[in-house]
Amino acid sequence: MGVGRPEILRGPAELGARRIALEFFAMVRATRDRLDDPSDLDALHDFRVALRRLRSWLRAFRPQLRDTLRSRVERRLARIADVTGTSRDLEVHIAWVKRARRQMPDRARPGAQWLLRRLRELKKDADAGLRGVIDRDFAKAARRTELALECYVARVADDGPRFGETASALVAREVAALQSAIGQVTGQGDRAEAHAARIATKRLRYALEGLASVGVEVNSIPDELKNLQDTLGELHDAQQFGSELATMIATVVADRQHDARKTGRDRRGRAANGDPVTGLRMMLKQLRRTEGKAFRELQKSWKTGEPGKRFTARLAALERSLR
Repeated sequence: MGVGRPEILRGPAELGARRIALEFFAMVRATRDRLDDPSDLDALHDFRVALRRLRSWLRAFRPQLRDTLRSRVERRLARIADVTGTSRDLEVHIAWVKRARRQMPDRARPGAQWLLRRLRELKKDADAGLRGVIDRDFAKAARRTELALECYVARVADDGPRFGETASALVAREVAALQSAIGQVTGQGDRAEAHAARIATKRLRYALEGLASVGVEVNSIPDELKNLQDTLGELHDAQQFGSELATMIATVVADRQHDARKTGRDRRGRAANGDPVTGLRMMLKQLRRTEGKAFRELQKSWKTGEPGKRFTARLAALERSLR
């Protein structure tokens, strides 16, 4: 994105919102093309981020865009974003298990191998679903989004709010939303609250990245928000994957007990022959440790520590400068 375009800040809010949305949309198109290259290992992640950034911007400026951007267009983009989530989550889980396997003793490795096979099968199905949705829906959604953003009806008496004024109000709302969301995370078990805080972090970060493209001095704030997002993401991923893994363990143990009752033999000592439970339990413990570490980092850096207080003060100063 370019910099140094203060005329957009002084122009109509409807125009500024569309100009930046179109730049975000160009990123979505560029990353979508990369999905066709199987050797591009970052394509899915980058496409998902670009699409999320665009959707966050459209949501933030919905009042300025709704005369041309219909809700059904946003719903199409949401459906595409939803199907990317499953594939991306599985991609992250597979990478995590591969790393964990390197540190595991021989007796636990069958669990890692069992889990990798299962995750790869799930990802194969998810990727097929993703490809179907992309091939069927993306071109139409992209075309209608672009048409909606390329024009709008302007008044002769251009006395509406300026883009900078609207952006200031947006930043104030998103900062307040983030502070409230972070405040709701009071314990390691507050999973829904931590996820909401992560979403609030992303929304503020994407808003500031859009404003940076027109010359607003955001300095390192988006990078610091990215760090907060990563901490919350590590916490969320460990919680989510840990819950899935706990369910898998319960299913495997129940199946084993059922087989033992059916055959009259209890095969508890078969880890060496490929029983995955030992390895699965070891990985679950590691995920719980990761969860605890991420929560402590959140507490230290963003809730009770000086860095969090200084960061909040800088956000307030940025909002005042825009206003």
